[in-house]
Amino acid sequence: MSGACEFDPKKAHESFDEPEDKRIEILRMAGLGIITIFIAWLRLAQPDWIGNTIVTLGVLIGGYPILKESLYALRKGRVNMELSMVIAIVASLVSLQFLPAIVVTFFAILSEFVEGFIVKKGRKNIESLYKMVPRRALVKNENGQQLVEIERVNVNDIIIVREGDVIPVDGTIITGSSAVDQSSITGESIPIDKKKGDRVFAGTINLTGHLEIRCEKISSDTTFAKIIHLVEEAEISKAPIQKISDRMATRLIQFAIGLSIITYLVTQNLTSTLSVIIVAGACGLAVGTPIALLATTGKLSKRGIVIKGGLQIENLSHAGTIVFDKTGTLTYGKPVVSQVVSLEHSLKPMKILEYAAMVEKNINHPLARAIEERASQEGLSMTQSSPDASDTISVGRGVTRTYDRQQISLGNLEFIDKVINDGDSESATQRISELLKSKRTSFQYLVNEYRDNAGRTLQIVRQQDSDLLQFALTATFLAIDKQLVGAVFFEDSLRTEAKKAVAEIKKMKIKVVMLTGDNEKIAKRIAEEVGIDEYHAELLPQDKVSKIEEIVGGHSDGKMVVMVGDGVNDAPALAKSHIGIAMGKTGTDVAIETADIVLMTEDLMRIPYLVRNSRQSIFAIRQNFFGTLGVDGLGIFLAFTGHINPLLAALIHVSSELVFMANSARLILDKRAY
Repeated sequence: MSGACEFDPKKAHESFDEPEDKRIEILRMAGLGIITIFIAWLRLAQPDWIGNTIVTLGVLIGGYPILKESLYALRKGRVNMELSMVIAIVASLVSLQFLPAIVVTFFAILSEFVEGFIVKKGRKNIESLYKMVPRRALVKNENGQQLVEIERVNVNDIIIVREGDVIPVDGTIITGSSAVDQSSITGESIPIDKKKGDRVFAGTINLTGHLEIRCEKISSDTTFAKIIHLVEEAEISKAPIQKISDRMATRLIQFAIGLSIITYLVTQNLTSTLSVIIVAGACGLAVGTPIALLATTGKLSKRGIVIKGGLQIENLSHAGTIVFDKTGTLTYGKPVVSQVVSLEHSLKPMKILEYAAMVEKNINHPLARAIEERASQEGLSMTQSSPDASDTISVGRGVTRTYDRQQISLGNLEFIDKVINDGDSESATQRISELLKSKRTSFQYLVNEYRDNAGRTLQIVRQQDSDLLQFALTATFLAIDKQLVGAVFFEDSLRTEAKKAVAEIKKMKIKVVMLTGDNEKIAKRIAEEVGIDEYHAELLPQDKVSKIEEIVGGHSDGKMVVMVGDGVNDAPALAKSHIGIAMGKTGTDVAIETADIVLMTEDLMRIPYLVRNSRQSIFAIRQNFFGTLGVDGLGIFLAFTGHINPLLAALIHVSSELVFMANSARLILDKRAY
């Protein structure tokens, strides 16, 4: 069974909702502190054997968790960082050096307590997801309403969600409207207005209205459940750098134990031997690495970024090229009307738009919907009765309708040329171009500016000098009774944050490439407007895969290739890159399951944010790595030469460990969002 099916919202909620009880750890620390002060230092218990016995019992009780963990690791054939502490404690007790034994135990418990506190803080963002998991749903049935466990909700059940409630299922609104807080899914802080027909997701919050929702997925298959499952897997999986840190920590501990034996054989000094064991612990390295990855994963999940494990964080830190798909990624993937032009003095551009909207009414095509939307924005009412179906003729890439006793045709250049010239398709572009030139003096524009091929915004000052075919990326032409009278131009508008996102990426010395299936003209214009130096146009899906393979093959320097796409059409290309990022397809199963990273929002600024945080995480791990080597190396040398005692060795060990843990824990902070 898949992990999503195994997800149990109730168990997840209960397991993470329980508060951690720290009283035992606090009592252990307080008890050892009291023993240290009143027994070891003040020597209040007499004779000495009584005080020594109390100290020994206190150390064994306080250090029991560390001893238990070390024995468990040894049974598994592993050497962990606690083993050196246990050896030091036991050796101190055997040699009757009770004060070092107490100090080592106390600081070991202190570091354990601090580590637990930091880890809990690091998990805070992740635990907030579990707190949002719905446990019950109010189901509407023939008997009224019934509150049932979320596991018992079936597909097509009608769910009632009251104001302020957490939406318990993925589904479609069938009644009502409301503002919905989707931050748990997308990371967006601004609520989204939802109405009848809109999709909503489990784990989001209904803020303002009463909703009835038709359930589309069972609890284990919801987007929210899959996100939580991916976050769980990300926590469990280890990045290569974490595995290296674990191996290095083991080697350092083995080295410390071996060196302590050599120290005793050479110096015959038990104090120096104990100091070597105590000072040379790789705790900062072994603990700091998972804390850094955990903090980064939790912070990203809060921003609506689902990253599948520490491996992807490490790979992203080495990103050398980011490849963007154009449609639906850099652009909205939705055509909008950019300009309406009348070619006749007697017709205003608004009338051309009205005719176009009438012709395209009730036609299910993206360009038709764009025309209707622009007509609505301009205040044109399309409530007039539309022509009968018998009056509608669809031919190729256009539509012809009879309206107001006129034959109105709307379509692309080839279609309109056929309408005007009765089917003669030769030299269509040239004929239409010449026809447009002959009508230049009659041009009237709905918008008094346009963008040229380079993306520059130009004012239309002398109409007769304007090249009509420069206006937009896609055009439809309007003919009345076989006479060309107007044109409607469209463009796939660029995302508002695209240029800034690309600029941020380029500041990080990362190459940006754009792939698109559109023609050279469109690709060039979008690339220049966004600031992308390299682009490849007119690519079929298989061509995109080949191009990604080519780019990946060209990176022999260890740099990673990142592909950013919509997670559906670009799935093969995403799979061929080192790191695939699917964005903007909230709730799409293909996106969640195929990509290495899923952005649950369409904000392109998440990309540089993601790369920046990945680099910060790996940089902190490397700081801990070299810091541990430096502190351990210096500490071992000083201990071997007899310059530090076990007490000072413990202070050096624990203080360095706390510094390295704090260095990783600072990644939890999210002061700079973008």
